[in-house]
Amino acid sequence: MTPLCELAFKHKTDKCPQIFHSYTPEYYRILKGKNFKKVLELGIGSLVTMKHVKDYQIGASLMMWRDFFPEAQIYGVDNDPSTMIQRERIMTFLSDTTNSEDMKELIKTIGSDIDLVIDDGPHYTGCQIGTARTLLPLLKKEVIYIIEDCRNPERIKRSLPEYNCEILKLGGKMRDDNLVVITK
Repeated sequence: MTPLCELAFKHKTDKCPQIFHSYTPEYYRILKGKNFKKVLELGIGSLVTMKHVKDYQIGASLMMWRDFFPEAQIYGVDNDPSTMIQRERIMTFLSDTTNSEDMKELIKTIGSDIDLVIDDGPHYTGCQIGTARTLLPLLKKEVIYIIEDCRNPERIKRSLPEYNCEILKLGGKMRDDNLVVITK
């Protein structure tokens, strides 16, 4: 288990293989040693959507990111009011990630100098592409933008030809256990 896997397990987020997905080993490989100041996660997860995780606590992955990046401000976005939390260095926003105006307003509020975006919002390829198309032009050149739960990662890559897209097929428990890592 990587240090990020340990944090994911501690906070009971489904991003680690010990609970559900196989994302945290890849995240650790990609992100270790980074000194991020701003992290944005799209999709926080409610008690209903995360019922597959025993003893799930709202904001689990936000707390994982906060602990992994000790100098970062962590932002979370969801369209479900029950997912809104406020913790040390964690701020959440009630917003629709599929609404481009909502996303533009969010970036105006928190700033475009975001280091890492994790899209764990609606797991529909069209929504994932649309959100990336809205956010990426607004963000700084050095941003790392990662889409989780990709059912059709090749379509995402084809739809974003102006960006560098790396597909990571993890072969986990679900057919959509794939990540697309996007850089400018």
